[in-house]
Amino acid sequence: MSDLTFDPFDPAQTQNMWDLMVELRDRAPVSRPMPGFVYVARHADVKAVFRDAESYSSREGFRGANVTLPLEESFLGEVDPPLHTDLRVLLLQAFRPGLEKRAEAFTRAYVERLWDSIASAGGGELVAEFGLNIPPAVTGHILGIPPDDIEQVGRWGFELIHSTWPETNATERGVGIGGAFPEFAAFLDEQIQWRRGVSDPPDDIITRMTRAEADGHRLSDLQIRTLCANVLLASLSTTNLIGNLLHRFLTDRSFEESLRGRPELVPVAVEESLRLEPPVMFLFRTARIDTEICGEVIAKGERIILGIASGNRDERVYERSDEFLLNRVDPVEHLTFGPGPHLCLGNQVARMEARVALETAMERFQPGGLSTAPGFTLQRVPMFLEYGPERLDAIVQSSS
Repeated sequence: MSDLTFDPFDPAQTQNMWDLMVELRDRAPVSRPMPGFVYVARHADVKAVFRDAESYSSREGFRGANVTLPLEESFLGEVDPPLHTDLRVLLLQAFRPGLEKRAEAFTRAYVERLWDSIASAGGGELVAEFGLNIPPAVTGHILGIPPDDIEQVGRWGFELIHSTWPETNATERGVGIGGAFPEFAAFLDEQIQWRRGVSDPPDDIITRMTRAEADGHRLSDLQIRTLCANVLLASLSTTNLIGNLLHRFLTDRSFEESLRGRPELVPVAVEESLRLEPPVMFLFRTARIDTEICGEVIAKGERIILGIASGNRDERVYERSDEFLLNRVDPVEHLTFGPGPHLCLGNQVARMEARVALETAMERFQPGGLSTAPGFTLQRVPMFLEYGPERLDAIVQSSS
């Protein structure tokens, strides 16, 4: 099976393995791309592993081999039951239903200002000047980050997720968020302490996390800091979703025309983008016991690579699975937000941000009025499990 091997930590390979995914789904739905790692390629198997928290641990998260974090410094997706269940109960007191609806007015106003700036300049780099700004701004607004600090918090998050920290939990500055990014950690600590110290703090997610309680358990300051960073960093993958949609909007005129002719298809476009070009291509689990996937024996301790991108294009589940279609009828749920106990808490916020980005683009620019700059060549973000444009140079066409 040597022809089916790849390095899951090399973006040059993981972002360009669509043909290999077809081979894997057909010939080796469960394979070993490198020692100690098992890649799961088909939709049903990926979904089953996502849902089986008893057999497959999230504890090592997306980290490299032999990297395990202290529990209080672990993201929600890196914690197993029963602690995961307890944390999720506490977090659901902060992430109340309808969060995306309450944040939409802020999102729309913020996005419209970004488009105005780009239009005034005659164009811009839509990842750095648009897509990268929206998720931390909206998430910061939801968390309760002061507006003047949102831009800096977004920069810290971007630097962190694109450093060595995701794989190793460290940079040259130190270990953990506190050591690797001390300014970011200190800022979050200050926000938490301020809310604990005033009698009438604002009703935001940080405040709700400081007050959340279940069966006598409360979140520690370090857990709140970790979860704030978790929410901010998880939201950054929405940059890839927005970038993928805008790249299609700028380069595929039939796509733009379809949305302009039927604006009600914008949510469908968001879902199809999430399926076909998932912002996160795979996630990891670790076998807690000797088990079996699709007839393949899995040894306790082996790392499972859940092939989200591959499962989302499974020919057994989706007709014309490698095409972007706006007329899919009742498609099977895609795997992008992780079905099961670890379902992404911010999934509806991410969908709302992407929808607003497309809707406001159509409102702000004439048909064909936004296009890629001459000589633009698509390059993907240099992150092994992400999928989105690294930059998106655009120009605004005059109305004449």
